[in-house]
Parts: sequence; C-alpha cells; structure tokens
Amino acid sequence: MRTVATWFAGTSLAFAAPAFAQDVPVEVEVAQLKAQIAAQKELIDAQAARLAQIEAKLQASAPQTREPPALAVTSASEAGDALTAPSAGSGGVGRTGALAANDTTIGGYGEITYNGYVKDGSRNQADLKRLVLFVGHRFSDKLNFTSEIEVEHAVASSGDEGEVAIEQAYLDYAFNPALNLKAGLFLMPFGFLNRNHEPPVFHGVERNEVETRIIPSTWREGGVGLFGTTSFGLNYDVGVATGFDIAKLDDAGAPLAGSHQELQLAKAANLSVYGSLEYQGVPGFLIGGAVFTGNATHNNADFRHDGSLPDFAGITSRITLWDVHGRWQHRGFDLQALYSRGTISRAAELDRVIDAYNTTNSAELPLAPRAFYGWYVQGAYSIALGGDATIDPFVRYEKFDTQAQVPLGIVADPINRDRVLTTGLSFHPLQSVVVKVDFQKFFENRDNDRVNLGLGYMF
Repeated sequence: MRTVATWFAGTSLAFAAPAFAQDVPVEVEVAQLKAQIAAQKELIDAQAARLAQIEAKLQASAPQTREPPALAVTSASEAGDALTAPSAGSGGVGRTGALAANDTTIGGYGEITYNGYVKDGSRNQADLKRLVLFVGHRFSDKLNFTSEIEVEHAVASSGDEGEVAIEQAYLDYAFNPALNLKAGLFLMPFGFLNRNHEPPVFHGVERNEVETRIIPSTWREGGVGLFGTTSFGLNYDVGVATGFDIAKLDDAGAPLAGSHQELQLAKAANLSVYGSLEYQGVPGFLIGGAVFTGNATHNNADFRHDGSLPDFAGITSRITLWDVHGRWQHRGFDLQALYSRGTISRAAELDRVIDAYNTTNSAELPLAPRAFYGWYVQGAYSIALGGDATIDPFVRYEKFDTQAQVPLGIVADPINRDRVLTTGLSFHPLQSVVVKVDFQKFFENRDNDRVNLGLGYMF
C-alpha cells in the first residue's frame, strides 16, 4: 500500500505543477494547494481501504490449516490414559500418525497373537485379539472430547466370544496445566498398562498377569475427576466414580475383572473415590501410586432388580485396590516394577450367601477372597538398528495370588496363584509397529508354559 500511496502523491504533484507557474496571489495558491492535497488524501485513503478489502477476501478464500488436537495414549490406549492433551490420568504418551479433519482426530491400534502351548498342542490358538479406534474432537482450545471403541476377537455376536465395547468417552476442560476437569467414561490412573496398553509400547505379546488379574486392565469407570501437572514434575488425578459390583464377581482367578461395571447400566447407589500421584521431576525417572475404594453391594441393588440372584441384604462390603509403581529409563535401559493389592471387606458374610445360593441352585458362583495381590519386576534394553528401527530384548518376573487371604473354612485353589517368567524381544521397524516373540514359564501351573508370537500397531 505504501507504493500505491507514493504513486498517487507523485501524480498529484505533477498535475499541480502548472498551477504554481501562473501569476496568482499567494493566498489563492495556498488555498488551491490545500484543496488539492485534501482531495489526493481522500483518494489515497479510498484506495488503501479497497486494497484492504481485497486482501481480506484472499485470506478468506485460502485453505485453513489448523493444528489438530494431540492424541494421548494412554492412552491412549489411554491413555491414559487422553486423545486430546496428555494428562496424568492418561499416561501422557502421544499417539502417532493421526488423520485430522478440522478439529476431529482419528487414530487407533490393533494386535494379532499366536499362543503355542508346550505340553498340549490342542490348546494352540491364533487370535485377532483387538482392533481399537480412537476419535477425539477439540471444541475449543480448552474443551476436548475423547473416545475409544474396541472390537475384541474379530467377531462380535450372540454366538461368539468377541465383543464391542466403548472404553472411553469423556469431556475434559483445561483451566491450566495444573488444573483440568474431566467427566464421562475414562481410564483409572493405575499402574502402567491400564493407561498405556497399545502393543508397541509394552513388552511381551500378552499383557502381564498382575495388571490383568489384580488391576483389571483395561479398567474404566464413569465419573468426574480433576487432574494436572505441576511445574516441579508432580502429576495428580483424583475424582469420584462408579465402582465395583460384588454381585458380578465371576472369576476367582481375576476378582475384579468381571465386577467393574464399565458404565453399562452401572449400579450407583454408592459411588467410589480414587486418587493417584506420580513424580516425574527427574528425566527418565517415574515413581507413583494410586488408590480406589468404594461400597460394592450398592444396597443389594442386583437382588432387588432380579430376585433370582444372591441376596446380600444387610451386608455392606467395600472393595479397595491400591498400587505403587516405578520406572527408570536411561540410554536404552528400561527398568520397571509394580506392586498391587486389593481387599474385599466382610468376605465371610458374602461367601456364606454365595455358598448357600450355590447349594440351593446347583450353581458354581466363585467365592470372594478377603485379599489378593501381585507384583512384577521387568528389565529391557533397546538396541538401535538404524533409522527408526530397534530390537528390544526383555525379561519379566511376576508373582500373583488372587486368593491370598480367604475366609475361614474356604480352601484357596492353587490354580489362582503362580510365578511367571517371561523373556523375549520386540522388533520395531518403526516405533508405531512391532513384531514380538517370547516364552513364558509358569512355575505352579506348568501346563500353561507357552511360546507367543505377536504383531501390533498404532496410528
């Protein structure tokens, strides 16, 4: 616009030059000059306004390129889990290669596994274990939506073992990095695997036993929570959520796997509370823990809805689960450890009801333990192969007992405790794709010894 204005000014002075050459009074010349300057100023202003309009139209017609919202893993997966901004409750690991349309982000992960049993080949199986899609949307710089949809075992129908599930569906609002609010269905901030369960980010073909049997990964609840990250590396996640339902206990080998409600018509006569803290103020170092507790009988809601179920009238039973975990990563080394323990109060009274129910109805409902626990230690080393490719050997030793304490008169089943040694390696042609192989040795239930193969990816 400066060039245009200079051109108009020069032209106006050129046209004005003949007028100055005439023999006229000075007062007239000054008046004429002022009039000409005023006229040229109006013309310049008009042209400048016109150029501004043209520039605005050009900008409006140009394609808009807005940065899509960041995908969180944990999880994600999930993940931690946050398909939008990473959080203490989502693990804070970014997903890769997402496709964006305006402010909507799409991603996902999947895995195929093969289990070859050493002592009984008839148990060998291959499985498209899961295919998961993430959909996130950023309504504004502060308000985001995160969702995760999972299909397990390739086919879901009334006659198949597969299922379709919503693993996350929540909104979060960011006041600032230290204070965020979330509401909906989201992952509980426990351990490592529950929030970051994409195959390329954990070692081993199968998810570890402790974070499957004791911490019921992938564990999510409906609720409201606050989470954030401080400037000195402390992450927190606290809230109120739906809890476990003791009437849905269906596996003594994984006491909480069937009794977490996944926000499916969840019994909510009583809500639970949870909280987690993690410190990451030192590069490569993480230490933290979490606790979850709440009433699991819900005023006998299941029996009141369906009289054919066990009647827990007058019994108020609380389920509490906690964990501590730590991780150190340095120059290719990756060391981590975790311990988790759960308790079920008034287990003896619950088991008397269940035992009477089983006797009367020829049923085989599992009895509730008083306490259960598990722990593991794991070490891995990443070897660079050039480019993004790596090969990562690892070894893990874990121990669990899902009937560590049972009421008097009940005998714990040895099948529900074990020590497992897993060793193998992962090959990453890219960090978002992995090929895995490992061997698992079960010291108590030796028929479970197996070789596993896996293929996984995330995007």
